[in-house]
Amino acid sequence: MKGEKKREKIKKIIEDCEKEKNDYLDGWKRAKADLVNYKKEELRRTERMIDREKERMLTKILPVLDNFQRAAKEAEKREEDHLIEGFLKIKEQIERFLKEEGVEKIDAEGKEFDPFYHEAIETVDSESQESGIVSEELQRGYLYKNQVLRPAKVKVVN
Repeated sequence: MKGEKKREKIKKIIEDCEKEKNDYLDGWKRAKADLVNYKKEELRRTERMIDREKERMLTKILPVLDNFQRAAKEAEKREEDHLIEGFLKIKEQIERFLKEEGVEKIDAEGKEFDPFYHEAIETVDSESQESGIVSEELQRGYLYKNQVLRPAKVKVVN
């Protein structure tokens, strides 16, 4: 009898230890899952923060590109000049850089006006185009990761 009581006591201790072990193991698994989820969320948050900063930087570059595009239009009216060619190469470098960073041009001219992508600066009358069509792009618009970085400023047919 004494041996049986001892075995029951040992069995109870083993069961308690097993239960305690399972509780600790479950807690450890939950803590591990929480840590993995935390790391994933921190990675997403960091990526969003990087994207916002990138967007801010890219937005600051766009006016520089606009000025180069205006200069390029003026250069077309003049004779060949090595200085102008140099400026045009810089413009191309900026455009290439923006493209590599994921910035895309918004097609505007000849497209149907879309207030999400276009900002109407002026309306014009036209017999050759139907109403609601962008007749001229005044300032190029850009997308970054399928989000409007800057809408295109356009003239729209009345």
